[in-house]
Amino acid sequence: MSAPLASVVIPNWNGRMLLQTCLASLRRQTCRDFEIIVVDNGSSDGSAEMIQACYPEVRLIRLSRNEGFSRAINRGIRAAAGKYIALLNNDTEADPKWLGELIKALEQNPEAGFCASKMLNFFQRNLIDNAGDRLAFYGNITGKGEIDAGQYDRPRWLFSACAGAAIYRREMLMETGLFDEDFFAYYEDVDLGLRAQLMGYRCLYVPTAVVYHIHQATSDRMPARRFLFLQRNIVFVHLKNLPLKLLLKMLPAFLAVHLLVSLIYLAKTRDLKTVLSIYLQLVKNLPATLKKRQAVQKKRKVPAAYIESITGPFPSLSSLAARWLKKLFGPGKSRAENKTPAS
Repeated sequence: MSAPLASVVIPNWNGRMLLQTCLASLRRQTCRDFEIIVVDNGSSDGSAEMIQACYPEVRLIRLSRNEGFSRAINRGIRAAAGKYIALLNNDTEADPKWLGELIKALEQNPEAGFCASKMLNFFQRNLIDNAGDRLAFYGNITGKGEIDAGQYDRPRWLFSACAGAAIYRREMLMETGLFDEDFFAYYEDVDLGLRAQLMGYRCLYVPTAVVYHIHQATSDRMPARRFLFLQRNIVFVHLKNLPLKLLLKMLPAFLAVHLLVSLIYLAKTRDLKTVLSIYLQLVKNLPATLKKRQAVQKKRKVPAAYIESITGPFPSLSSLAARWLKKLFGPGKSRAENKTPAS
């Protein structure tokens, strides 16, 4: 039996009800040359049993416990036989043309190493959920919450793809390495996207590849852990991947933003334990992160200016302070703000 053209890998943790919609939508795909792999992260809600009973075409990989998004995805990728590896969240419904459009985009654009989908809100389908990822200081989602009025209906080159609905060339993943399992969850796709860009691979946004997404259907069950992973992992992304010149340029403003976000969270939740855990884990993992950085930078093939062009611009600490002053005091009320141009 010949290998499938594509493999669709879906991580799952206690998402039985979500999976039924997701898997049913894959049965309706116009492209049929693909396999489905679900990696179950030790679910206790009968997810695995439902798959075996209702979706016998699915290859099921059962983990004994929740090992996180990154590790689950990697297990699925290693088991996949397809030329192309598509990733799909369990809280999605894929348009019938979704997979076929992503495959067509890769085949028609050999310079593309991976592609992003057009993700719409599952419940309000005229709202954008994701039209590609940016970086700047944090992983920023293009278009989130905007009314879909055709402004994101053209293919374009962008920084990275949300792994909730993306496709990757197998050979790219073999060269860049898979998702960083130390991330557990969050920003692992931004990390991989930046590593790929450093090695000369490009990401193409494919607006005809549509997916409807229930945003954070799983992560909303664990808000403190989600915040910890977000704040910790975005530091990993920058320290591991940014060329030194660019890293030094943006580091003061980035650290100021990072600290401010942590303080706002602390003021709202009084959850000092989570905030301390973030910085303790960063210190603990610093040697390993710097070792990873050495490996990443050895593979870099593009100049720092190119990386800044697809991720930035990174404002200086002074321009960032000017923005905050403007928000606090309004236009014309701060001399300091008037003297510092915003980037």
